[in-house]
Amino acid sequence: MPVVFTTLIVIVAIVVIVAFIVYAVRSSRRKVERTADTSPVSTRPTPTVSEFHVSGDTASTVFAVPLGDAEPGQHLIDLLSASAVEYVRQKTADGLPLDGVRRIEVSAMRGDVDEKLCTVDLPEPGVLPEVDEKILVELTGDPIAAVQDVVADTSVSTRATGASTLETVGEFISLSGPTEAHLRSIGVDTDAMNLEDLVLGLLRVSGYEVHVGRSGVSGTPGGSAEVYNLTRSGQSTLLMIFGHDEGSHPELADSVLAGFAVAVAQSNPDQAILVTDKYSPYSMYEREKRDKRLVFITRERLQAFVDSFGLT
Repeated sequence: MPVVFTTLIVIVAIVVIVAFIVYAVRSSRRKVERTADTSPVSTRPTPTVSEFHVSGDTASTVFAVPLGDAEPGQHLIDLLSASAVEYVRQKTADGLPLDGVRRIEVSAMRGDVDEKLCTVDLPEPGVLPEVDEKILVELTGDPIAAVQDVVADTSVSTRATGASTLETVGEFISLSGPTEAHLRSIGVDTDAMNLEDLVLGLLRVSGYEVHVGRSGVSGTPGGSAEVYNLTRSGQSTLLMIFGHDEGSHPELADSVLAGFAVAVAQSNPDQAILVTDKYSPYSMYEREKRDKRLVFITRERLQAFVDSFGLT
């Protein structure tokens, strides 16, 4: 009997120890995952390579990046050159031999045809240059926080007129060379972009994870609304993009603001942003005062919004 009792005690002790170990491992794993999720550092997405091959002493990379109609700017060439080097570096880490390779050709897409932009000469055969940290940098700032400065002035710079025809985003928004380069690098054709292309592109190159939310918002005449959920540095952001429909009233309707407020109340995010290429209604400012999480980027504020990302 004592032997049986002792055996039971040993078995119970073993079960307790195993359970403790399992709990400790799971807790440690959850802690690591939380740490990864809330890391303050985000990395810009890299351009997509549509074709790669090595022939003789040359490695060729073709990026799925639209060049549009104009000549590519130097910022885009520098960005794709640095990205090509890192792509080849990853290939070598996966086992690709670089013996005898002296250069990397860099190309992008002019319509359906790839166009050579430049050639990166290697320091010596088979040896890649250092990472270009001026171009491929990790992001530590918070561009959404910078957007708060955009809404500090509660005056409306340009009031809507009775006209329903508004310039497109591509016609009235100016992009710096680096901003255009980063947008093109992830596939945004800045010559033909709409509001959604611009806003989502800026967020993605600034390290935000973009997830599609519920499609559309009911009761929003005069435009089309799409809702997205953003995550970065452990913060959640609700984003609504409301594009102007040609022929509709150029000022944002109060019903859109109401629909946005409902979406915010339902999801309870850390931040909430509505971006539109329509003009501001005065009621917008009262909503901003009542809920400091809300940021409205209307037509008057859109250029400052683009500039606030500070892409270099």
